[in-house]
Amino acid sequence: MSTPVEQRRRLVGALGAIAASGCLPSTAAAAPKRQVLARSLSQMAAEYDVVVIGSGYGGAVMAARLAPGRRLAVLERGREWPPADFPSSMIDVLGQFRGGLTPFGLFDYRLGQTMDVLVGSGLGGTSLINANVVAAADRDAFNAWPAKIRQDVANGVFAGYEARVKQMLGADQVIESDALRKHWFHRSTTLARTRQGVSTQSVPLPIAVNLRKYNNVPNAQGVKQPLCSRCGDCVTGCRTGAKNTLDVNYLPLARAGGAEIFTRVEVDWLEHLADGRWRVHTITRPDGVTPVHGEVIAGSVVLAAGTLGSTQILLRSRAQGLALSSALGTRFSGNGDLIALGYNTSVQTNVMGFGTGTPLAGEAQAGPTITIAADYRAQQPLAQRYLIEDAAVPRALVDAVRLALPLSAGIFTDFPAAQRVARDLLYSRTDGALNHSMVYLGIGHDSASGRIQLDAWGNAQVVWPNVMQEPFVARLKAEMERHALVFGGRYVDYPRTSPIFGGALTTVHPLGGCPMGEQVDSGVVNAEGQVFDARAGGAAVYSNLRVVDGSIAPASIGVNPLLTIAALAERAAEHFA
Repeated sequence: MSTPVEQRRRLVGALGAIAASGCLPSTAAAAPKRQVLARSLSQMAAEYDVVVIGSGYGGAVMAARLAPGRRLAVLERGREWPPADFPSSMIDVLGQFRGGLTPFGLFDYRLGQTMDVLVGSGLGGTSLINANVVAAADRDAFNAWPAKIRQDVANGVFAGYEARVKQMLGADQVIESDALRKHWFHRSTTLARTRQGVSTQSVPLPIAVNLRKYNNVPNAQGVKQPLCSRCGDCVTGCRTGAKNTLDVNYLPLARAGGAEIFTRVEVDWLEHLADGRWRVHTITRPDGVTPVHGEVIAGSVVLAAGTLGSTQILLRSRAQGLALSSALGTRFSGNGDLIALGYNTSVQTNVMGFGTGTPLAGEAQAGPTITIAADYRAQQPLAQRYLIEDAAVPRALVDAVRLALPLSAGIFTDFPAAQRVARDLLYSRTDGALNHSMVYLGIGHDSASGRIQLDAWGNAQVVWPNVMQEPFVARLKAEMERHALVFGGRYVDYPRTSPIFGGALTTVHPLGGCPMGEQVDSGVVNAEGQVFDARAGGAAVYSNLRVVDGSIAPASIGVNPLLTIAALAERAAEHFA
């Protein structure tokens, strides 16, 4: 059992991570009805040609590409989420943190001593709660990856996989005529830094949001979608259905190709059978809580349960005797994530989300959670490159944040700034300090020195004693502060980073744990995601066991990683035999 202090830190950290990701929607709204993708558990067969574990970017892509001509099952630990079912208030959100009494909760928040991890749980994985950014990594970010990956990057083949993903996800971007104030604010502070002699540029980001294409008509996979309402509440689940999550593209394609999709099925561990097949040990909870153990036989297994999930399953499997690389659990990276705020500037930013409700007077629209970045990647060594992206405060958390920030930021002696704080302390309004602030998500490069290990209950947790001393932390903090100062704001750390609440970083982009390598002594999987067989040694693999998700990245990617993960899956599907 966790202590009260640990519980408090977990709550504060989780709320802060969600707030900085821009997520909590507000009041209910009518959403397009969708065809149910998942089957009843009673329809699950005893054997399949292929079992895909997880339905995030790796699993959804693999299922869509492999399903035709094969008996294929997708096993997802979470539930299916129609748009109208997503949480609509702070109380609802707090009830959706995954735990022993809420195993189908939407938010999987793992608390660590120095590093916390927030990911999604449900059909579509973290796509349900992410900020939608579909950005390509720098080509030299792959320099430490296996030779086959480097070759595909160099000759343009990998770019082809990325283009395929962008088309499937309907990537679009905010433009100037959208007139988003937070977008303008971020661009303005970036241009100011350029005028001050800093090598940076303002870059609109491609995002998987239906900004203009489908106006209450079916998309390419037959799923009806409305246009984005620019509400600023992307990440707890889009209640309007405008986000291009995996359950509106790759997963419907998988189902159309014959994939049998099952939700509320957690995978415990994998057993290699004498005939070469796999016994997938599962846990279901018919009453919603009590675990019931079962099994499914698979000719091939694609493990795509995410960085923590896939590593956890393999660590449990190794404890049961499966011969795996000693690199398992290593090379964990938080992708250089750092969350912070530029608080109480002199300019209105419209960062307060309004969900499916009505925006406050003076704020017509907030916009998608993330729309633009200050790009510091030109003419810098890879380790020193980074992005600073904009973000929003979700409607359901606006009141809590406007009341809490004055305590973190301290006293303002400037009268207009103090007046804005006073307005926030009275009630929510657009001329207060919060709506004159900017939420920042920084993404850089870390050393990938973290480790994933099992805790006393067999669950994955991150151990990284010196992560706060990683150079990217000070670098991002310093530049975020300079952005805030452009319009007279004050840099404020994300609450979980404060020593009061544990002094830990939080990542929403976990990577590694099953890193790629050339052979078993340097990695867990090869360039195609095939798992190395530690008993055979060298480059020998279990040919019918693959890991295809963020866990196979051997280093930080330096941008929001969904495009890289999905492109790796497109590549792995083409090499599947």
